[in-house]
Amino acid sequence: MELTHRGFNVVIIVLSAIALAYIVLPLITILTFLDPLNAFESLTQRQIWDAFILSLFTATVSTSILCIIGIPFAYFLARYSNFRGKFILRVIVIIPLVLPPLASGALLLGMFGPTSIVVQTFPGIEFTQSVFGIIIAQTYVASPFMILASQAAFESVDRSYENVARVLGKNNLQTFFRVSLPLAKTGIIIGIIMSWVRAVGELGATMMMTYNPHTISIQIFEDNAIGGLTQAAPGIILVVTLPVLVMVIFYISKKNKNQGLLKFG
Repeated sequence: MELTHRGFNVVIIVLSAIALAYIVLPLITILTFLDPLNAFESLTQRQIWDAFILSLFTATVSTSILCIIGIPFAYFLARYSNFRGKFILRVIVIIPLVLPPLASGALLLGMFGPTSIVVQTFPGIEFTQSVFGIIIAQTYVASPFMILASQAAFESVDRSYENVARVLGKNNLQTFFRVSLPLAKTGIIIGIIMSWVRAVGELGATMMMTYNPHTISIQIFEDNAIGGLTQAAPGIILVVTLPVLVMVIFYISKKNKNQGLLKFG
């Protein structure tokens, strides 16, 4: 019995090591293409920083939009379960996740392209080849990360807490903001982080909607096309560093908060 237990642990550790190596090795390999002089020159170029800052700005806007529309939709999916067609809604939510990004961009072009009804309805707005087009693409592609993570967070909240709040005289809106949202906060924050990072790294749909101005992903794509991985490596490292920093900050803030609660207790 003990041998079987040890064998199971060995298998888990070996498979985990393989998975970890598969993720880490490409990150290490890209460093071999990094020329220090070329990297410094690339990182001081205005175009790469313009692209990076543009990506941060548009990702923040698109994630904010998803907070406004995605979190309530996630709550609807988690709590309003007694209706027909819920399975269809769940499938629709997943579609941007499983579609190739270029296909998502093609669908968005069908809706926001020059000959679309939307453009004819709002002729003064430039939906493609603009910052607005980047935000549209990022919001569409990142939406499943926000909705699915928030839905799982709401579903993990015990409904009895919400029922008690209503018994104590709170209406649905008050219950949502004072009970449901705080209890689901951690899962929602994770959804926000994943949506934001996904939006920063979006390429395919953004290329279809707005090749110019360049986001950081498009800049990396163009640098690689012109000078190979040696020229693209600095931008790649810049993008890789971003989610690492975000997750480190999130982990430290959560750890400090937990320690504060323990001290308070």
